[in-house]
Amino acid sequence: MEFHEDLIFKSQGQEYGQKLIEIIDIPGRIVEIHPTEYSVIDPKIYKPDLVFELEDKVIILEFQSTYVDVKDKRRFRFYSALVDNVAIKSKKPIEVHVLSTIEKDNTKCYMVNQQSRFPIYIHSLEKYDADEFLNTINVKIENKKKLSKKELLLISLLCFMKSEKNSDQLILKSAITITNIPDYNSEIAQFVKGVVLLLCDKFVKDESLNKTISNLVGGNMKIVEEYAQRKVDEAKVEFQKELQAKDDELFAKDKELVAKDEELVAKDVQIKKSKQNVVINLDKEGFSLDDIARLADVSPEFVSETLSK
Repeated sequence: MEFHEDLIFKSQGQEYGQKLIEIIDIPGRIVEIHPTEYSVIDPKIYKPDLVFELEDKVIILEFQSTYVDVKDKRRFRFYSALVDNVAIKSKKPIEVHVLSTIEKDNTKCYMVNQQSRFPIYIHSLEKYDADEFLNTINVKIENKKKLSKKELLLISLLCFMKSEKNSDQLILKSAITITNIPDYNSEIAQFVKGVVLLLCDKFVKDESLNKTISNLVGGNMKIVEEYAQRKVDEAKVEFQKELQAKDDELFAKDKELVAKDEELVAKDVQIKKSKQNVVINLDKEGFSLDDIARLADVSPEFVSETLSK
């Protein structure tokens, strides 16, 4: 996805980034937004999501949809060193804060060495219910009521709220809701759009959905209808495949049952011939009909029928 989020966050980030860190409960006042992409970064390593310089410290804000593990801790430590050496040079302490879709408020540490530990502050927005919040926002939009800056920013953060829906669908809902907001081209809406695009770029791995959200936030509503129709068509194809697979499975079971029936019939015929041979041999030895039936373990009628042939 082509998206120069640094430009959006640099131009509108100081005021609206302040609201963002307030929502996440990070104290302090933003004095500058720093770029997050540096030429010295290995292309295989992700760039920091947002870098805010506050009056007394520097905040690296990361969005995360998986648990913070040791690889993340090393990556965040690398970010802090990079930001310190390339961007800030202000000798302010640097903190890494993570807004997580799955972890609760927590602090994890990366042990740099025996004497130094690097804390990582994890934040959750589970106190918000995504569905309830969306209902409230939609009612306001329908009644043409103005949304606060906090509400606008929270729309972009739906995927971090409590919900039964997955992150992809919540990010799509964020994009759809933004397009329904009056004054969509206002500065705060542009900042919100930047957050949604950043989250889409980072979390939405399905290329079709990623493109749909990107185009939608860019103002192309038709793309949602096309995406919905595409998903319906894909569901039909998958349903047909499932039906065909079940038909093939049932056909295979029918063949298996027929084969077993034929095997049983063949065994019955073989057993019958074997008993007939026993009857004939016993008859040749001069046994009575009753003795033949008892010794061959057959009925007297079977003996009579066999001998009559």
